[in-house]
Amino acid sequence: MVNLRPKLVQSKLSEAQARAVLHTIAFPGFEDQQESLKATFPAATLSTLSRLQIHFLLTFPFEALSMNYEPHSSMSSHLRDVYTRFVEQRHGGGYCLQVNPLYREVLSFLGYRYFGVLGRVFSPISHSWSGLTHTASLVYLDSHLPEEAGKKVYYLSDVGYGSSPHRPILLRDGWEEFGRGSVEKFRVVRKALQPQSTFEPAPAPEATEQVDEQVESIAGNQAGWILQQSKPSGEWQDCYAFAPLQCFDEDYHASNKATSHKESVPFATMILVVRYLLHPDRLPHSAQRLQRDGLQPELYPYHPSVVEQRMIVGDKYIVKIGDDTEVSRKIESEGERVDLLKREFGLLRHVSKEEALQTISGKPSRLKETSETERKQAKTNEINGTDRTSAH
Repeated sequence: MVNLRPKLVQSKLSEAQARAVLHTIAFPGFEDQQESLKATFPAATLSTLSRLQIHFLLTFPFEALSMNYEPHSSMSSHLRDVYTRFVEQRHGGGYCLQVNPLYREVLSFLGYRYFGVLGRVFSPISHSWSGLTHTASLVYLDSHLPEEAGKKVYYLSDVGYGSSPHRPILLRDGWEEFGRGSVEKFRVVRKALQPQSTFEPAPAPEATEQVDEQVESIAGNQAGWILQQSKPSGEWQDCYAFAPLQCFDEDYHASNKATSHKESVPFATMILVVRYLLHPDRLPHSAQRLQRDGLQPELYPYHPSVVEQRMIVGDKYIVKIGDDTEVSRKIESEGERVDLLKREFGLLRHVSKEEALQTISGKPSRLKETSETERKQAKTNEINGTDRTSAH
C-alpha cells in the first residue's frame, strides 16, 4: 500500500486574522498587540504545536453558555462566527466543534499537515457512548523520540474536550502523557473494534477459509482509538473514541446541529464549564521543575504542577491546582452561579446578570433553589465525608 500524508491546506484565515488569533491566545512573541503585527511566525514544529495547544486551552474555556444564558444566541460552528465571537468580541470560549476548527485553521496557516476526525464521547454517568459529536486533530510530524529521529508519526491534538490533555499525545498504543499535576495522566489505546461494534471474529473453520480482499479491508477498517484519563484509583476511564477517518467542515456542521439544539444532552440540560490558568505563584518554578523531572520541553511548555483548573459542573464549583483540590463546594443559587461565571471564569461579561437569569429561567439547565433542609443535609454529608459528587 502506498503511504499517504495530509496535504498542506491553505488556511481560511488571512495573515491579519492569524496574527490576531496568536495575539488573543498570548502566544509567546505575540502578547503585545503592536509587536504581534510584525512578529515572526513560529515554525511548524512539535514545540510550537504544544504551545499552541496549551495557550488555546488557557484562552478559550470549555463551555456552552450561549445556549443557556444569552438571549437570541446559538452555538455556531461556522468559522466566521467563531472568529467573530472568540477573537473580535472575546466573548469567552466554546466547545470542540467551535474551538478545534479555529485551531486547525491556525495549523494550516503555520504550515502543519493534519486532518480532523470525529469521535464518540463516553459518559461515566450513563456508561454509554454518544454519536459522532466530538472532533479532534491528528497532526503529522517528526517523532520526538531520539531513537526515531526523522520518523513521521501522528500526534493527537485537542483543544475542545473539557478536561483535555494539555499537550499533543503520540498516536501509539498505550502512549501516556501527564495532564494536570503529577498524578493525572492521559493515554491513547488502539482497539480492533470501535465501541458498540457488532463485528465479531469468525469462528473456526470459517476463520481459516479464504475471503475476498474487501472482507479483509473492511475488517481492518473497524479499528479505532480511545483516549483515556487516569483516575485516583489507578484505573483508566474512557474519554472518547475515534477512528482515523478524515472528516470535513460539512461533517462538523452536521454534528454541531446534534449538540446545539434546545434539548441536546448535556449542553442544554446542565452547565458545564472548564477554565485553565497558569498559577502565578507556581509559574516561576516551572522551568526548574521541568528539568528536575526530565520532562521534554517540546511537549511540556509548562510544568503540569503550575496548571490551575476551575470547573462548574451543575451546582458544583471546583478548583484544582496541580494535584491539590483547593475548592469543592455547592453553588446555592442561580445568581451565585452567574456571579462565579463572571468573576472566576471571565465569562458572560457581555450579558447583564438580569438578562442571564431571565434567559435561563424555565430551562432544564437552570439551578433549582436549595431548601434549608437540603443545605443542612449537604453540610452534614460534607462534614461526615459522605458527599460522593465528583467531576473531571
